[in-house]
Amino acid sequence: MASVGEFFAGLFAFLGPWGSLVALLLIFVVDAMLIPTLPEIWFVLTLSFAQPPTEPAAWRAFVLLMAVAGEAIGNSLLYAFVKKAFIQRGRMPKSLDAAMRKWTGFLLVHDERLILVNRVAPVVPMVGAFIAALNWSYPKSLAYIVIGAAAKYGALLVLVAYIQVTYDPAAAASITFVLALAVVATSAILSLAWRRRTAHRAPDPSISGGRTRPPQSGGP
Repeated sequence: MASVGEFFAGLFAFLGPWGSLVALLLIFVVDAMLIPTLPEIWFVLTLSFAQPPTEPAAWRAFVLLMAVAGEAIGNSLLYAFVKKAFIQRGRMPKSLDAAMRKWTGFLLVHDERLILVNRVAPVVPMVGAFIAALNWSYPKSLAYIVIGAAAKYGALLVLVAYIQVTYDPAAAASITFVLALAVVATSAILSLAWRRRTAHRAPDPSISGGRTRPPQSGGP
């Protein structure tokens, strides 16, 4: 049976290894902006590319860079769109704004630190929109996005690298694919547990009540 790496190489053969990096970047951008694309799985598949064009360490560094850059770009583009199209023009639907504030008001963390929590237990979709709507500091939010992405995918990269040097290529590819599925499943379980834990909490009135902080400077 062909390994996962060989399957991935065949699936994106028309792109080549460097094209697969661009595809990975776009996958992360779309995941941050619009719809879930299971980026953990694509991250592992790209790491498992059957014949990378560089030394393994360099290839892993490129893959990690694409993941972090995709997170930063996707969230920044969504932030800029929501801020310019809705917030600055006063077109943000009041019901949506109230719902976003009410939701974060129920959570244990209400400010930019929620971005880091979101890495472990995804409870806030389309983070860039929340950054704009809740008037979070863009520079601080971007820093948390980069730090969180680097930590999460850096740890996943280390695990994949360890597996690749410990097992034969075919077994390593299968194990790393299962690892990616486990990461996705664990994130979903933690997200559900976090939601249930906060479901019975009273919302923070300073958040759900609609009060905002003074506008933050900086950002796209």
